[in-house]
Amino acid sequence: MRPSLRSLTTTLVVTVFILSANSTAFAQYECQPQGAPVVINDSLVAADPDQTTRVFRAGGFFATTCLAAVPPAGAPLTGTYNHDAHNFTNTTGQPACVTVKLNTSCGTGNFIFVTAYSTYNPAAPNTGIIGNIGGSPAGTPGTPAYFSFPVAAGANYTVVVAETTAGAGCPGYTLTVETSTQCRQPGFDRSLDGAADFAVFRPTALSQWVNMPSTGGAIETRQFGTTGDIPIHGDYRGDGQTDLAVYRPSNNTYYYATNQTTPQTGFVGIPWGVAGDVPVPGDYDSDGKNDLNVFRPSDGNWYTLRSGDNVLQVLHWGTNGDIPVSGDFDGDSLADYAVVRSAGANYNWYVLLSNFNYSTALNTAGSSSGAGAGGTVITWGVPTDKIVVGDYNGDAKTDIAVWRPSNGIAYIRYSTIAAGPNQTASIQWGLSGDIPQPADYDNDKRTDFAVYRPSTNTFFVNLSTNGSALITTLGQAGDEPVSAPYRIQ
Repeated sequence: MRPSLRSLTTTLVVTVFILSANSTAFAQYECQPQGAPVVINDSLVAADPDQTTRVFRAGGFFATTCLAAVPPAGAPLTGTYNHDAHNFTNTTGQPACVTVKLNTSCGTGNFIFVTAYSTYNPAAPNTGIIGNIGGSPAGTPGTPAYFSFPVAAGANYTVVVAETTAGAGCPGYTLTVETSTQCRQPGFDRSLDGAADFAVFRPTALSQWVNMPSTGGAIETRQFGTTGDIPIHGDYRGDGQTDLAVYRPSNNTYYYATNQTTPQTGFVGIPWGVAGDVPVPGDYDSDGKNDLNVFRPSDGNWYTLRSGDNVLQVLHWGTNGDIPVSGDFDGDSLADYAVVRSAGANYNWYVLLSNFNYSTALNTAGSSSGAGAGGTVITWGVPTDKIVVGDYNGDAKTDIAVWRPSNGIAYIRYSTIAAGPNQTASIQWGLSGDIPQPADYDNDKRTDFAVYRPSTNTFFVNLSTNGSALITTLGQAGDEPVSAPYRIQ
């Protein structure tokens, strides 16, 4: 049975959840907000200026990102279309990643399109494009759409909202523009240099986190947790630095540190979920902070407490027995909901894309279709594989990937599938008994495939910059590697 999408109204019962060793979660490209978002409330009316022709979406619902090139626009569509042009300047003093969110109240069948330009010419709207959402938001009030694009320090840019049906207008829309800097791939990064640190978790009565900063210097050891705790580290405070975090089954509580020097003296503890839930923390509201989130196998629902507005979001996607997986598969800076299902000799992936209000699902062609439509199954891997999703080609979109212990090969299916070669890749790396630890260890904005060998307490990293090996010994018998942005066992 294929997952379906269903919005639910529910009262959350906060008691206990159980961690699955196969759960993963993160937003693929993490940045630090600079200043307050700019919020513009406007509408498209007949009195607005016209642009001749309009941009035809060519992204297949894949948003542009601050890393990937802008998808080529299709042939412009003829006609005269009302538009609003909003001008901005990057005043951060450094290269920035700009994220645009469009929330429309247009009626059904009355779509609008948003595009970013380095220079905007209403007589030639297919030129000067630096970013777009890749599709038109559904004509339903409250439907958000996101995309991002890079802007040089001090550079000007224009965000244009235009009709897709000439003369149709739009009762109103909200345009939110956020500027961020210091973007990086996710991973255990306490040195704040964009490269993952080598790190292990030592479960004892006074559990220890031991990390070797990627910037060099002495090994750091901090106490946080106790015997039986499960590491679920990530950025819960939104400052870019990895926070030490654990789930404690003995009292059903989720803890993350707020004091980074002596974390055992400053922390937050929050119960979340019910018995049997699987925690899948990640940034589901694009505010730069990990949200509390669980997948409930008993009903196939995901329960997310959004840190940005403290609102409970409930989505139905999956069924009992599925492995919950999260990443940013569409490049909109939000974690997507996904499940992996054993189907005979194969793994089947079902990926619900967050852009356009969870209305589309990734299909086997690399584009998208309605969440309840056919073609939403991606077959990749076998049930004995380890799930090792990450951004291996550097487009700020999560790639589907597995690592096979029997032959030590990682099999990668790139998120943006285009005609021609290089749609997939494989990496021979590691031995049976190794624990995969994919992360960006060289700060090139691409996931490096890596393994941790418990028999020798050694990390082996295949650097994406040049394919060379980075080998580092850290830890002792019984330690668990935690350099990757999610837990793998």
